[in-house]
Amino acid sequence: MDDVRLVFTASQSWFGRLIRWFTKSKTSHVFIEFPVWDRRMVVESTVGGTRMVLATKARHGVVAEYKLNVETKPSLIKLMPYLGTPYDYSGLLLLAWARIALSWAKAKVKQPLWGTKAVKCSELVAVFINELGLLQEDWVFEFISPEDIRTYVSKHEDKFERVLNA
Repeated sequence: MDDVRLVFTASQSWFGRLIRWFTKSKTSHVFIEFPVWDRRMVVESTVGGTRMVLATKARHGVVAEYKLNVETKPSLIKLMPYLGTPYDYSGLLLLAWARIALSWAKAKVKQPLWGTKAVKCSELVAVFINELGLLQEDWVFEFISPEDIRTYVSKHEDKFERVLNA
């Protein structure tokens, strides 16, 4: 089985700080790291869009890291069509708005601007977890945050082995 990991980071950029403030969490980003030949690669959705890069370019401000204890290749392959898709800025703003509205009014909020082509980092990882057949909760992928995913994987230690928790 390959060494595939979910890596959670806390960027010190204004964008990362804004995400953490809106989501009231320690993390602002999550990505999938995996081996390709003799290198560590990452699939992530970031401000430039969804991409695959060397892990050294994505690993900054790591807060937590979990190794997957399940077969991942088929699910990683299913993420390839997402490469090159734009980052979901409107979804991120509406996620923040929805979280504020929910905390103030305890109301249900629907997002009217979901784009089928744009994706956020947590949305991409939620799709991956779902493709693995591990998702046991009723997630709305567009509303999921990196911290929501971190909380989920920390509760499922049989499938996600904690490697680092800063």
